[in-house]
Amino acid sequence: KFFKGCREFGKLPDVKIHRLWELIEPFAAYGFNKAHAASYGVVAYQTAYLKANFPVQYMTAVLISESGDIDKAPAIIHECERMGIKVLPPAINESFKNFAMIQSEGGAHIRFGLNGIKNLGEHIAEVIYRERKEHGKYVSLSNLLDRVHDKDLNKKSLESLIKCGALDEFGFDRGVLMGNSENILSYVKEHQAKNITSKNQNSLFSGSSIDVASRLRLEPALNATAEDKLHWEKELLGLYVSSHPFAIYQKELENVLTKVNDLPGVGRKQWVVVGGVIEGMKKKITRAGKSMMFVTIQDVTGSLELLVFPKTYETTKDVWVEGRMVCVVGRSGDEEGDDKLFVERAYDLTDENLKQLKSQMAGIGPANQSAANPLLQGEGRVRSSEQPEDIFEITVSSEVLKSKADAIKELLRNNPGTKQVYLSVDGKKIRTSFKVNGAGKIIEGIKKLLG
Repeated sequence: KFFKGCREFGKLPDVKIHRLWELIEPFAAYGFNKAHAASYGVVAYQTAYLKANFPVQYMTAVLISESGDIDKAPAIIHECERMGIKVLPPAINESFKNFAMIQSEGGAHIRFGLNGIKNLGEHIAEVIYRERKEHGKYVSLSNLLDRVHDKDLNKKSLESLIKCGALDEFGFDRGVLMGNSENILSYVKEHQAKNITSKNQNSLFSGSSIDVASRLRLEPALNATAEDKLHWEKELLGLYVSSHPFAIYQKELENVLTKVNDLPGVGRKQWVVVGGVIEGMKKKITRAGKSMMFVTIQDVTGSLELLVFPKTYETTKDVWVEGRMVCVVGRSGDEEGDDKLFVERAYDLTDENLKQLKSQMAGIGPANQSAANPLLQGEGRVRSSEQPEDIFEITVSSEVLKSKADAIKELLRNNPGTKQVYLSVDGKKIRTSFKVNGAGKIIEGIKKLLG
């Protein structure tokens, strides 16, 4: 119908009709009519207005609406940090049942809700919240234990409150409270038993120093480490809140790493360097009987699935340990919607090798790939940037490289040898995957191409 109309009414040649159709076809897969587009425009304006003028309220609402999707929460919290909005772990005297905006002397912040704590249970969360709302804040740990009378205030729920930081405001370290969890539980049981057996009676020694059963005793214990606290937050809240174990590395490697939430914008078939903490792994056996692996890593902006094929797995299998920090070189997928990264190289990331990896990965990434520098891709391998003793260096501008890359690549491929090829592009030295013989033939070829 389109072609017929173009020919009969538009009097267009077929070549122009084909070109018009090529422009229209992709849009037709997701095209809006005018009413639909106008409605979306209004909603976009409203949300942008709210985010700009009521940022804390808006981001609180976003967290509430996405609270059931643990994969989206890290990206939302990262956006809050970018906006200067603090998102804090649960607190026994501030948390509501869900995420809430809390106004304090230092300004507004967002507080995790009690219902978001794993193993706590909605019932005991409701009891704790209701008691605080009706009778005021809890002034101490023993005051909390004295006022909350419920069978669900047990070992599991108490340890969940301790580990996620909900009891931090009482002045005790989480490690000390965990080391005294049995003492705390004994106090709860004794207090509950005392209320049952002597509801309307006063103990002969009540209120005196002899009434030891009425006092909460905490024995000395080791403080929790920063790693412990982050691990507990991840375990009980589903994500890191007070900090992130990869945060220091993310900052140090900000000019090298591509953030996980920026990956959709790098394009297809692009080499990138990413990093993060290993969250999960799943090993698979191929039809050929070889091992491959699916790995999930998380940086401060979100999570990413990595695909490690058998050949790469054989050289990197010692790297894949849950909880370990890693730096990964990989290639984005060929098709739209394929968000996995295909791993080519993987390295442990530690304080000791941070500086070396930073230098080693400096020339890899979308800015140095594709048309700007296709030679980095070579035969699909990305190698270490440690300089060999015997090198063959080609100096070329980025503009010339764009037009002559395929010819240079062909020349290098046809003259294999032992000299490692480096490109010096606009003053930046980049190692390629080629090795050449460095004899007169290749030099003459380079002179013809580049002068």
